[in-house]
Amino acid sequence: MFKLTLVVLAFIYYTTWLLLPVFNLDGACLLFPIPSKYAVLLPIILLLFGVLLVGTFIGVLLMGG
Repeated sequence: MFKLTLVVLAFIYYTTWLLLPVFNLDGACLLFPIPSKYAVLLPIILLLFGVLLVGTFIGVLLMGG
């Protein structure tokens, strides 16, 4: 149950961080110190790194076999 709560809180935080420019707040928000453009770039970079890692692993398995 604790893991589910943690995942839901992380999802709410990330979604709020992603939608922050829509709210057009004038002052800086201390809960979100990193600009919202990184909320889009971070998953893309992680996905590309993961695909590279899996592709490398499969390539090593095929070359070794």
